Amino acid sequence: IKFAVAVVNGTQAIYISLKACGVKKNEEVLVPALTFVGTVNAISYLGAEPHFVDSQIENFGINSLKLENYLNKIVKFKGNKSINKLTGKVIKAIIPVHVFGHPCNIQKIIKIGKKFNLVVVEDAAEALGSFYKKKHLGTFGDVGCISFNGNKIITTGGGGMVITNKKKLAKKI
Repeated sequence: IKFAVAVVNGTQAIYISLKACGVKKNEEVLVPALTFVGTVNAISYLGAEPHFVDSQIENFGINSLKLENYLNKIVKFKGNKSINKLTGKVIKAIIPVHVFGHPCNIQKIIKIGKKFNLVVVEDAAEALGSFYKKKHLGTFGDVGCISFNGNKIITTGGGGMVITNKKKLAKKI
């Protein structure tokens, strides 16, 4: 990864990433039904709304098949924005979470993100040292978020990091 920005914790990493990626108040952010409360708190701190989607039993991450079918039913496009037909709100981002370091089907989620013009903020807080197809988790999305909390494999007692290959985004963060 080209750029890494240190932050106070994993929740702040997600918050700063969402904000830098342009998520605004009243927009929706997709998250798996099984996640840590910090992931959802980061969305709420922006005044955005978490939109929970089904998790997959095999890896605890977002069920990409159900996600795509669901979005095909509820999304209408207005310009380059995905609008939730049920709420009338913009669906702006998706946060795939690699629960306990188990990789979700991140390549499929990235494709879905592109199809629906969604920013992908990878929650790799529990996935430091985990790989998907020989590539570190947290390096697939627009940004990756890592935690160094006391219960992580590498700890500073607290702390976190935002990683990205996008120079402009790194400077903004």
